[in-house]
This record gives sequence, structure tokens and C-alpha cells, in this order.
Amino acid sequence: MLRLAVFSVQTRSMQDIRKRKVPLTETLMSDPDYILQHVQQENLITRREYTNIRSVQRSSEGRVIDLLDKVMDKGEETCRRFLSLLQQPEVQDTFPPLKKLCSGEFTDNPVQETQNAALSEYRMSSLPRGHCLIFNNQHFETESLKERKGSYQDAEALEQVFSWLGFSVHVLQDQPVQEMRSQLQQFSRVEHSDCFVCCVLSHGAEQGIYGRDGALLRIQDVLSPFNGANCPSLANKPKVFFIQACQGKRVQEAVTVHADCPGGATDPGTDAGATHGYTLPVDSDFLVGMATVPECVSIRHSVRGSWYIQALCQELRQGCARREDILTILTRVNEEVSRREGDLCSQYGPQLAKQMPDPRFTLRKRLVFPVPSISSPTL
Repeated sequence: MLRLAVFSVQTRSMQDIRKRKVPLTETLMSDPDYILQHVQQENLITRREYTNIRSVQRSSEGRVIDLLDKVMDKGEETCRRFLSLLQQPEVQDTFPPLKKLCSGEFTDNPVQETQNAALSEYRMSSLPRGHCLIFNNQHFETESLKERKGSYQDAEALEQVFSWLGFSVHVLQDQPVQEMRSQLQQFSRVEHSDCFVCCVLSHGAEQGIYGRDGALLRIQDVLSPFNGANCPSLANKPKVFFIQACQGKRVQEAVTVHADCPGGATDPGTDAGATHGYTLPVDSDFLVGMATVPECVSIRHSVRGSWYIQALCQELRQGCARREDILTILTRVNEEVSRREGDLCSQYGPQLAKQMPDPRFTLRKRLVFPVPSISSPTL
């Protein structure tokens, strides 16, 4: 009996890993590179084993399974140290479900346990958090695209907010489409930390955004350089886009203000065009905040800036200070913008205009932008 008791104690860590293998895999696969690096740094696996696991062309799930199998192959002591690693605060902040998994509060049904676990968060602990690229197209070379007065207020507000949130901010003024493509490709090749943010302020149409030269850049061409295939550095990391531009000429019914489309039946400063739609890439971890719904104009005040970007920056300041997730913040942006109304100047005279933003996402986890300790609590 004594031998059996000793054996049971000695193998408990290995049994715990085996028993929780499914929920551990589903939790750790959200960022396999992170846990692999920490396991190797703790000398639980060799550098060669670390390289072999990373180099195999397998899914995130497969790489975590390989890691867990490797740890269990090394015996009880390695399993015990691995479980201790999973209880470190830094690791549990990256994988919140670990707090419950490591507390002993689990059942014999690991699948149901995982389903009931709290939604995990994207890691957001690096400084800088990542790059924030802002295109501010205010002046255009073609007469059909009027100056976007007040856009500098939007660019300035975005720069302040994302600098406050710990991002390295890059503002590019009045870019032609070819230069916009070049910059997007360039940023897709850099090494990214926790997140990438791109803000585009311009005239637009339902199928794209106008450059300074009047050429059209498709929305999908803005997003695709950063998908998992084209930008491995951002795999499993959030990619956030905010686009202030019209998606058509229709006024949603609602101060004299300007709208963001290139002329026609509405305002000579608005961003409408053809009515062909576009689709978001199927890749995960994208968030695209559109200023307005398809076919409609977006509203910009000639002095105070656009309704959408100004509301976005205001809600980011307040919500991020409270550690709210981005979807909660964007829901309040929707509410704030939807309440606004103004007289839109058209060739038919003043027209009551309203606006409804349109966030779209393929996020898999909660996205929270914690305010860095080096920043002031409020902006």
C-alpha cells in the first residue's frame, strides 16, 4: 500500500497534464510560440526540440500537442515544473483559462470544462504594443475629389490616443494609391509585437478608398498584406483597421457638415462611387471598423473632424482606461454616432443626415488595450 501511495504522488503531475490535455491544448494553441519560448527558457525542452517543434509544418493545435507529449515523455519532474510554469502570473495573463484549469476546478469532461471557461484575451504586454499606421488623405490632385477639411483633427486625435496606448505611431499625409500599397507592403514585412493598427482617412466608395491621385485602392488590398499567409509575424495576433470614408452616395437621413465622398448627388466632398461590394478575408483575428454602412455617406465636420473618428477616440480614451474590450467600446461608438444628426449640404439644399458605423470582425478572443503604466491614467 505504501508503494502505491508513493507512486500515485510521483505521477500526479503527469496525470494532471494527461487529464487536462484537451483544454490545455485549446487554451495554449491561441499563442503556441509564446508558451514554446517560455518552456524552452525554463529548460524543460532543449533548444533543438524547441526548433524542431516550431519548424514542423503543423497547425497551432498540432504544435501544442507535440509540446505536451514532449513534456510528458520527460517524466514527472518535468511535468511538475511545466505545471508550475502555467501558474506564473505572466503566463496566466496571456492564457486566462489557465487560472481555472490550474486551480483544480475541473471535471472529467474536459470539453465541457473548456466550453464553460471565460473567453481568453489577446496578449497585450509588449512596449511598444505594435505599429499604428495612419493614412490621412486630405488634399487631392483631381477636381472631383474636394479637400477633406477637418481631417487633420481626426489624424491628430488618433495619433494622440494610440501613442497613449503604447503604439509606435506613423502618420502619412496625402498618399497616392501606389505609395499606399508600398507602405502597406513595407509594414507587412516588419517584425510585429502584440498588435497592428491601421487607420485610413480619405474619400471612398463602396469598393475602396481613394488615394491622393484619384486612383482607388480596394479594402481587401488594405487588409490582405497582413493576413496569416502574407504576414506570419501577425499570425494569431489582432489586426485592427479603422476606415473613415464613405461607402456610397446614399444619405441615411439627419451644424453644416461635409461628407466623405467624391461628388455627385450629395456633397462635393463625399466619398461615394460604384456599388460593387467587397468581402473581408476569411483569416482570423481581423477587426475592421467602417465609418458607415455600405452604400452610405459618412459625415465630417469641416472644423471638428468626422463624427466616427472623434467618437472612436473619445470612447477609446474612456473605455481603455476601464480595461473594456474593443467590441464593447465600438458598440458605444455606434450608439454615439447613431444619435447625431446634421444638415448635409447637397445640390438640392440642406438634407437631414444620420450615420451608422459598421464594425466587422473575425476576432477569436477579447481584445483589450490596457493603458501602459508609463502613460497618464487619462488622456
